[in-house]
Amino acid sequence: AYAAQGRVFVHPYDDPAIIAGHGTLGLELLEAVEDLSHVFLSIGGGGFAAGVAAALKARKPGLAVIGVETTGAQTMTKALEAGEPVTIRATSIARTLGAPFVTPRTLAAARAFLDRIVLVEDADVVRDIDVVLQEEKTLCEPAAACVLTAARQIAPDLPAEARIGLVLCGSNVALEDLAAWRDSFAIR
Repeated sequence: AYAAQGRVFVHPYDDPAIIAGHGTLGLELLEAVEDLSHVFLSIGGGGFAAGVAAALKARKPGLAVIGVETTGAQTMTKALEAGEPVTIRATSIARTLGAPFVTPRTLAAARAFLDRIVLVEDADVVRDIDVVLQEEKTLCEPAAACVLTAARQIAPDLPAEARIGLVLCGSNVALEDLAAWRDSFAIR
């Protein structure tokens, strides 16, 4: 019906031009910090991760790209385990990570460009929203703060000379959301 009206559907995470556009973030990151060794980025449907990771790996193949999902939004993890896209029902507070499925294109990109995926818990992410707010004076959504949570989990196992980059994308959150999450996880 939309096509008959002259409209065009642009997929939010499976459009090649959208994915390529996300790649510009990876290029800008390497321009800003050339000696990065590890970059953490969140995964929803996989288009953002595909574009950023492809650009990072194209410029610096040895750089480790670590994808991050919350345990209630394991869209890519479940697809990788199944070997094909599967439908999930997200339960995480990280709403923008809750894509119901990845696509063959984004699954292939994850296989090609992600070195690993780290799963984090919502309660830990809420704590790191507070850390980013207090330390950086930035209110970011759970889909952004989760990369800090993942980095804090695995940083002790990284080489001492590791240079870590965090992609803190998104600020689709209100102070009322943060207050409700603190209450639900009994965080004071």
